[in-house]
Amino acid sequence: MIRLALPKGRNLEPAVAALRRAGLDLDGFGAADRRLWVAVPGGFEVLLLKDWDLPLYVEYGVADLGVVGSDVLDEAGGDLLVPVRLTDGGCRMSLIGRRPELPGPGEQVRLATKYPRTARRLVARRTWGAEIVALSGSIELAPLLDLADLALDIVQTGRTLADNGLLELETVAQVAPSLVINRASFQRHRSTLNDLIGRLEAAGVAR
Repeated sequence: MIRLALPKGRNLEPAVAALRRAGLDLDGFGAADRRLWVAVPGGFEVLLLKDWDLPLYVEYGVADLGVVGSDVLDEAGGDLLVPVRLTDGGCRMSLIGRRPELPGPGEQVRLATKYPRTARRLVARRTWGAEIVALSGSIELAPLLDLADLALDIVQTGRTLADNGLLELETVAQVAPSLVINRASFQRHRSTLNDLIGRLEAAGVAR
């Protein structure tokens, strides 16, 4: 039995859709699903996990593979194989603020984000500096209420920003749901996992 971890939240729907296109029987899985662990036809067990926990479950071999946002993967790190990214469910990571420009050279600001490691790497490459404020949610409120000058967060359509008088100042990275595989599991199930990757690519849902 191969154990597949699926992410709760915004990446669940594109992950399930892509895997169905690749031939996995995931009928019944969706945003309203409350099951945490269930066997499905084809020799797979499915775990439903929070995005931020999923890379650890795969790295430690509790799950053999999973789908997780590249934003979470880049922040969490870990020694995982990432053979493909899904073509649907993409968004972007951007710097957000109320002023129409980024800080100038030598300027010090406060930057709010739930990606502190990513933010530190970003700021290290800039001519301006920042105190990083780590938040777990409601990131857009930080510049609105003057907790921070800037925010680093995920943007999908930009509508929430526009509705609240915020500006998307710079796209830092393109983000997509990514297939991740435990290295030892790949050796044990190489044929099955390579077949799954090939079917994802052949269906046009991964690259």
